Amino acid sequence: MKPSDFQKTVQCRFESCLKKVVRHVVKDYQQGLKRRKDKEIPFCELPEIFVENFAVRDDYETDYTIFSVCGIDIRVLDDELAEALKNFQKEREILC
Repeated sequence: MKPSDFQKTVQCRFESCLKKVVRHVVKDYQQGLKRRKDKEIPFCELPEIFVENFAVRDDYETDYTIFSVCGIDIRVLDDELAEALKNFQKEREILC
């Protein structure tokens, strides 16, 4: 059975509306990408001050050695320095 002229007309109008909608969706998407591209800055172009603020560092008690100096806790991250300070503290106690 052949579709009638009315059915063909309705089908063509429907397809035309679909094509318009798809074109507008694609156009909106491309405009959104362009807006985003205009506002974004690559990391290599950011000043060092901003890049350093992005980093997050976790502190764990096992990462440093704590020395108590005049009631204030001092954290030392370097193991060699911490060992040297421990030895210095022992020698200082011997001298006193």
